[in-house]
Parts: sequence; C-alpha cells; structure tokens
Amino acid sequence: MKLNFFIITTITTLLVSSFACASPTKQKLVVGFGETLPPFVMSHTNSGLTLDIIKAALTPLGYQIEPRYYPYTRRAKEYIDGKLDILADINLSTENGNLLSGYISNEAYEYENVAIALRSKHFNFTKISDLTHYSLISWPSAGIHLGEEYAKMAKANTQYYEVHDQSLQVKMLFSNKANVIQMDKQSFDYYRSTLKGIDSTQPVDHFALFGKSPSGYLFKSKKLRDDFNIQLQKLKNSGEYSKILKKYKHAK
Repeated sequence: MKLNFFIITTITTLLVSSFACASPTKQKLVVGFGETLPPFVMSHTNSGLTLDIIKAALTPLGYQIEPRYYPYTRRAKEYIDGKLDILADINLSTENGNLLSGYISNEAYEYENVAIALRSKHFNFTKISDLTHYSLISWPSAGIHLGEEYAKMAKANTQYYEVHDQSLQVKMLFSNKANVIQMDKQSFDYYRSTLKGIDSTQPVDHFALFGKSPSGYLFKSKKLRDDFNIQLQKLKNSGEYSKILKKYKHAK
C-alpha cells in the first residue's frame, strides 16, 4: 500500500509539473488607449483596430495585453506616472509635446484627419490658416499631434474648441452649431452612421489640409519595442495586418 501511494504521489507530482511547464503564465502588459475613438478604439466592446494590432503582434510572444482606457490627454500622465507599459496613439510630435520618454515603434496605423463642413456653407479651405476665423471643434491634443501650423491656427482662433466626446463634434456640425469639425475620416463615418435625432444625410465637404497622421506605440522597454517592430512586419508580410484593417473599414 505504501509503495502504491508513493507511485501515485510521484505520478501526480510529475503531471502537475508537466502541466505547469506546458502552460506558462503570460506576462501582462498594461497598454493605455484613448477612451473612445471608433473604429480605432471601442472600449465598450474591448476591441478596435489599435487594440487588435498590438494583441496580434505581442500575444504570440507570450504576452497578455491589458487595455486601460482614459480621456485622451490623461493617457500621457498615466504613462509618465509609471502606470502603463505601453502608450498607444503616439508619433514624434505627441512624444515630444507631452515630454514623454521611451521607445517609439514603427508606424502601426494612420489617421486621415480632415476638416469637415456642410456643403451648404460653400467653404473652400486650401490651407490650415483659412480655418482661423471660423468656429472649429476638434479633439484633445490636436494642436500637439498635428504640428506647429495647426497649433498656431488653434491659438489664434477665438472660436476653437477641443472636446473629448467626438460624437459631439458630429452632432454640432449637423445641427449648425459649428462651422467646421476636424477629425479622422473613418471616425466621422462611424459617428455619422450612428447619429440619431439629427439629419445627418446633409452633404459635406472634406478638406485634406493636415495630411495623413502616422501613429504607433510608445514602449518603456527598448527590447519590447524591437520585438513589436519585428512582429508588426510579420503581420504585414502574412496578410494578417490587412485583414485587421479591412475588419474595421466599415465598423459600426
């Protein structure tokens, strides 16, 4: 009986040990995202293009992504305070403008920010400074993210406002409470498609004054940044990256 007990105990120990080796605990990475920016970030479903890209890149390396959502400008503070391993929606302008330190990734995705106005207004904006004398609703930190010329216009414009809730931008445009709004084209299409109680079928004009805005992630760890860049390129080579972009092209 004692021998059988010893054998059973030994086998059980080996099985537990084997299972533990086969199922290692994944290292958690806390990533800071803007609270709501569909289709890039959709906190209500814990999904979005930005979240899917970093998950697809780092999960195969044994990392577990823990997203945390903040009002857009608060993200940087949380990163500076050491509460985040990675910060999303970063380019060189936002890194320098927010005095952030770390290692920025290669371009992972891009925004196509445009000025949008009702066609009935008959505007013909050809440069950023043309917006100076019109009521303009934008998103937090746009002046940092979009560069010096935009920041100069925003400072000179007494009717310039930044709002956290981008759905409010779209509501204000279609209810004639703002001459112009500035936001990403995909985000505008998303909010326009979900707008209720206001006629959002009115034709609009898009003014591509800002160029496309490349974005990526800021890492505390250089090694992790380098690993991410390698994985990102693999996603692009395999076609998985294109699938993620396509998935959110018309997300609602």
